[in-house]
Amino acid sequence: MKLFGFELAWAAAAFDAVFPEGTALPHGIARMNPARSFADTVATSPLEQSLGLRATLWIVALAPLWFSRRPRTIRDIPPEERRRVLERLLASPVYAVRQLVVAFKAMGSMLYARSPEARAAMTTPRRRVALAPSGAESLVTIRASVKAREEGDAHGHAAE
Repeated sequence: MKLFGFELAWAAAAFDAVFPEGTALPHGIARMNPARSFADTVATSPLEQSLGLRATLWIVALAPLWFSRRPRTIRDIPPEERRRVLERLLASPVYAVRQLVVAFKAMGSMLYARSPEARAAMTTPRRRVALAPSGAESLVTIRASVKAREEGDAHGHAAE
């Protein structure tokens, strides 16, 4: 079962709402061609699963019709509105809708985790900051000293 061109556009827009460019993420998912990956999954899945995946895509794609009461699909609305549409679907009173959207996001997560940049960001250890006892220093002072220490490390010497 193959996806139509308009379905590929819907999938690209929906996945871009989950992993957009220009956020704290290493990069957006659009450069990974999520629509093609989704289409490959639909094409290689057994009939029942591929129908479920396609139904999920249609629910996500047509949700703006119900939420905004305008003749628009997920592809036709601005990126910020796409994110809100997905949030509303995740808060749906209908269990099946919530779970299908969670599964859709999980598929995007599995694709995104294939990115070397994303994988590096997920596996790079973060330094733990020991907070001072209550009343000793404010959190702002602690953050400033940690930042100064990190900047010192970046220049090859310790901050004093």
